[in-house]
Amino acid sequence: MSKSLNVTVDSTCISSGYCRRTAPEVFTEGPNRTSVVTGNPVTDSEQVREAMEGCPVEAISAVDAETDEQVFP
Repeated sequence: MSKSLNVTVDSTCISSGYCRRTAPEVFTEGPNRTSVVTGNPVTDSEQVREAMEGCPVEAISAVDAETDEQVFP
């Protein structure tokens, strides 16, 4: 079974759009054109990991939805 994550985008987001292009089912454009998560929890996937790792300002973090353990960064 896939791991469920609670993903957040913090206020350092510069709206590069990388996460929205990489995992559009998880990230969308929010207020002030910054990225927001469409809803938690999300299923851990290669695309979600790539979106988190590719954020140029490291504004995305994730915790395991069951254990609250930090998963990223």
